[in-house]
Amino acid sequence: MREDEILQAVVPFYAEIERLGYSVRASTDFDEIQRLVLQTGRAKQTPMMSISRNDFTADRAFWLFLYKGDEVVGGVAAKYDRLSGESFTSYLRRTSREQYGRDSDPIAHIARPVEDLIQGNIVYIGELEFRSDHRGRLSLLETFAKLIQGLVALKWSDFDWMYAIVPEDHLKFDHVYGFFVTIPDAITWKTPLPEGRLNSHAILAVEGRHIEHLLVSALARFKRRRNREGLQKPG
Repeated sequence: MREDEILQAVVPFYAEIERLGYSVRASTDFDEIQRLVLQTGRAKQTPMMSISRNDFTADRAFWLFLYKGDEVVGGVAAKYDRLSGESFTSYLRRTSREQYGRDSDPIAHIARPVEDLIQGNIVYIGELEFRSDHRGRLSLLETFAKLIQGLVALKWSDFDWMYAIVPEDHLKFDHVYGFFVTIPDAITWKTPLPEGRLNSHAILAVEGRHIEHLLVSALARFKRRRNREGLQKPG
């Protein structure tokens, strides 16, 4: 998918966000990000995306914030890593040991589909949070998720896989998040489990070469939804 094609696919998501009564802004100002994250309702950052624990640069990570007027009411983050021949399972084991302060590998087992599929240049999507009074609108969640996926495709057009780690009860939203691969029980942790991690967590993923279909199909779905809404308005 060429950059101009990605851009054409991303622009309508901005319009959809505005139609829903919100706006967005991306940031790579990491001092600002630390302040804004707290306004989304998130008590603290996860080790994978903690700015105080990672040496992020503007070409390796960014945050997207959701605004209602002048107030920050939501946010999500993305980070990019080149595995450069290292396997994804090796990367997960190595970085988890550092992130959770363990002397040895904290992972007992990684599901075979994770090992077989995810590789190369990878993008992690995480830190998704909406303030409590702005939750519950699936159309907003889907638009926000698609927007960051489109921005990832623009910023890191050479990515091979994009993935997220979600609780089991979020799998009912996998069509909203829009990843094409769902791997339940993806990582089994040694006891004691790291803070914020459960053996029931799933990995959602999409291959870079499929990002065009992800974005285009979402736009078609938004159009159908708007048409239905138009038909339901009193004439």
